[in-house]
Amino acid sequence: MSSKFCPKCGSELEPNSRYCVSCGADLATRKEIVDTTTYEDVTKKKVEGTAKISPKNVEYADFWPRLIALIIDGIIIGIIGSSLSWIFFTPWVPFNIFDPFGGWWYVSFPFDWVIGFIYFWATDNYNNGQSVGKMAMNLRTVDANTLGPAPSGNYAVNNILKPSALIILDFIIGILKGSGEKNQYRIMQQVSETVVIRTK
Repeated sequence: MSSKFCPKCGSELEPNSRYCVSCGADLATRKEIVDTTTYEDVTKKKVEGTAKISPKNVEYADFWPRLIALIIDGIIIGIIGSSLSWIFFTPWVPFNIFDPFGGWWYVSFPFDWVIGFIYFWATDNYNNGQSVGKMAMNLRTVDANTLGPAPSGNYAVNNILKPSALIILDFIIGILKGSGEKNQYRIMQQVSETVVIRTK
């Protein structure tokens, strides 16, 4: 008994279906693929149909575009943080769980770091490795080995120092250790095995 596959993308089809649920191809004139078609053939066709970044033509991002992207993101985080600080750190609030000691500026530091970390991690994790700054500069953070999306935990490690002044130390140690051909300027980027590449 032969299986039926989409002639365009190779996905397995439901019996009597009129279009492919994977790619939307019109199946009115489809043909059955004979038993000689193997699972490996179909899988290979699917992989060939997906856009992948080839290591041969990848362009690792330079320092200055990344710095500009970081400044853009810093401005966005600053606006978000200032807005929330105005709500949570105002003197007219009788008791504020975010500022229990009453207006000491340094108490807001963990609050600001959390906002920045969530911003960087969420945009990397859920927006294909791109924060707003990276989108503006045509950059993307990806896994250093596969050049695809990095695991969520790797994005977290990569961004743990970004929202604080410790990012300066992150850069200094990373550059002293050597950024290599992949331009991994920050030590946390090296630890998390992520790279920043230019998008076409």
